[in-house]
Amino acid sequence: MAANRELDPAACLHVDPRELQAEVHAWAAGPSGVHGAPLDEAVRLFRERCGPGGTGEGDQVVWIDVVSPGEAEAAFLRDTLRFHPLAVEDCIRGRQRPKVDRYAGYFFLVLYAARVNPERGRMALNEIHLFLGERFVVTVHDKKIREVGEVVARWRTSPDRFRDTGALAHGLLDAVVDGYFPVLDHFSDRVEEMEEAMLVDSGGSGDGMQGMLSLRRELTIFRRVVAPERDLMTSLLRRDVPFLRPELLPYFQDVHDHVMRITEEIDAQRELLAAAVDAYLSSASNRLNHTMRIMAAWSIILMAMAWIAGVYGMNFDRMPELHWRFGYAWALGAMVLLGGGLFGFFRYRRWI
Repeated sequence: MAANRELDPAACLHVDPRELQAEVHAWAAGPSGVHGAPLDEAVRLFRERCGPGGTGEGDQVVWIDVVSPGEAEAAFLRDTLRFHPLAVEDCIRGRQRPKVDRYAGYFFLVLYAARVNPERGRMALNEIHLFLGERFVVTVHDKKIREVGEVVARWRTSPDRFRDTGALAHGLLDAVVDGYFPVLDHFSDRVEEMEEAMLVDSGGSGDGMQGMLSLRRELTIFRRVVAPERDLMTSLLRRDVPFLRPELLPYFQDVHDHVMRITEEIDAQRELLAAAVDAYLSSASNRLNHTMRIMAAWSIILMAMAWIAGVYGMNFDRMPELHWRFGYAWALGAMVLLGGGLFGFFRYRRWI
């Protein structure tokens, strides 16, 4: 579907899936339950009844899921589904801050799903864009997201539990937030490992500090995602959202509490990591001071012995003990006695 094509309203009721390069799925809920729907049928229901400007007749709920959108999908969202160009631009560009924007007839949400990449052992974030109306849900994301598939499967299995888009929105938000807890456990384990590595890394190789800085950066990125979602949930609870039934508010409040708890846990982990970094730097400073004391002690010992050697090594004709038979043994003995005395002194002071 060309991005600059002017679409006729009647022609918009039929969508050729071959024109869309992304993976697009659609589901529709009606009296007979939830079933997968052809894209053109889902678009027809969306345009006639569910979407902005629709009649609102019937009890159908439509969910359209777009994976890996491009320019053709941008035109589909903007011209066919009639979403605001600014929201569509956010979907295509990505890297948006978690937020909730209100448009005529629907809300636009940005949130992130998180998981632990088992291959790299690091956190991976997937951006989700959610168009939420009274009878439609449209999700847009770059990769397949497990939470979306789980909510759709639960919807199809128990349609009575997801009678409207408010329940679907809660299911998706709850699944996304619940996915943060394994990531948080992963960070907690890594912080403990870093603390143990800090105690073991007595050689000061620098690997421990590099790992701590990398982990702190990941925690900062994670907090930048979770903290705005706390504000997002607060906005949904405080705004007059017409398709959120009053009985759903406690469930959204529960998700909000989970986000608050995760944010506090992230801050706690960051404080523990900061304390570990300070302890590591203090330990490195102590090791450096101990090393400098040892080097200073040996420098004094060798300098004192070199002083004796320098005195007897001066090339003057008239020097005492210059032709003494035991001069060499005397000089060596003086150096050993002076060096041994200094060594014993520094040993007593625990410098060596």
